[in-house]
Amino acid sequence: MRYPWYGCCLLSALALLSGCAASGPINQGSVSSETGAVETVISPPVEETVEETEPVAPEPLSLTEKATTGEAIDEVLFFCRTAQAKVIEVYDMGPFIQYSFGPEGQPELVLDVPREQTYTYQWQGIGRYENYSVSIPNGDTVYIVSWARDRLEINQPAEAGVSMEIDGEYITTVDCATDITHNLIGVDLPPTPL
Repeated sequence: MRYPWYGCCLLSALALLSGCAASGPINQGSVSSETGAVETVISPPVEETVEETEPVAPEPLSLTEKATTGEAIDEVLFFCRTAQAKVIEVYDMGPFIQYSFGPEGQPELVLDVPREQTYTYQWQGIGRYENYSVSIPNGDTVYIVSWARDRLEINQPAEAGVSMEIDGEYITTVDCATDITHNLIGVDLPPTPL
């Protein structure tokens, strides 16, 4: 044999090529003008892409459904700041309505009242003054958190605050000054008794 090493190299090259063919496709081959060797370009393996679909969130439960299932609720029904740097807050917590009054972060009064003991007044769509309220009883005292506006005076700001009644008699009102937020429209509570 004139070139015994040639056979070994040829067998090694064939083994190498068959291994490459098994691992991925050969895009092209060319002969080098300088060395006369066959140069191959191997493309990287093609990655399969799997389309990920966004999980579909279930429809949110209504507050009434959450209240009956015991799921935690923390919906702001009312919030404002008074001129005396106090905060009036009402939250729908599911099985109960929470009312708090006092300095922010350090309320003077916090009441958790079962929702069936609280009630609401909803504007009926008649008349000049649109108003909504939630009444929170505490023994003989009732705290009435309200929001109202004159529909004919569009430049007038809404009026909001909390009134206090004891044994059915009006005692006082604390008005909101800034940061009034209310979600009292359509709140799911028993209507105010007449």
